[in-house]
Amino acid sequence: MGSFFDTKIEFLKGVGPQRAELLNKELNIFTYGELIQHYPFRHEDRTRFYRISELHESMPAVQIRGKVDYFENAGEGSKSRLVAYFVDGTGEMELVWFKNPQWVAKSLKRFAEYTVFGKPQFFGGKFSIAHPEMELYEPQQTQATGLQPVYNLSEKLRKKHLDSKDIGKMIRQVLDLAQPHLRETLPEEIIRRFNLLSKREALDNLHFPKTQPLLERAQYRLKFE
Repeated sequence: MGSFFDTKIEFLKGVGPQRAELLNKELNIFTYGELIQHYPFRHEDRTRFYRISELHESMPAVQIRGKVDYFENAGEGSKSRLVAYFVDGTGEMELVWFKNPQWVAKSLKRFAEYTVFGKPQFFGGKFSIAHPEMELYEPQQTQATGLQPVYNLSEKLRKKHLDSKDIGKMIRQVLDLAQPHLRETLPEEIIRRFNLLSKREALDNLHFPKTQPLLERAQYRLKFE
């Protein structure tokens, strides 16, 4: 791909030697080019917010906006867990953590507004989400946030608090830096004849598609190539 794509990932802002070593060992990613080619294995739909009152057991992972009313430690020994009671004006549900509950408790803010994402389960007369993704709500999130990439990880990366969202941020940063260095690899005639996305559009929409049809076109372009 050229010298830019051979740049070691430790030089990417926010990565550094320690994270780079983890990515080297766990995902076999050493360079910018290898990071870009670490494709997501699926995408999650973040195009709408659900209300607690709308939840049902057959739903896949959903996105909900609300507030942490309060939280507490429950159970003992191997059954110990942190439980946060999450409300949105239409109902209450539980957010549950079995791993690193003390660390999670330190980061939670009562009455702050959060965006929560995860698979709802119905148990004991109410819905709950185990180990949800959570972030403080930002007003711009009222707009659809689109299809979010999900990347393969290892258990060691998760334990080091390096998740799919972190991988996505790294790839977004590299793709932005790569724009002047990306070269088309197919003849213009072929692109026109088969109505293909450009190389740049394909890579961008394979990771961060704006719509499902664009994701499918990006996949087709790279399979065609």
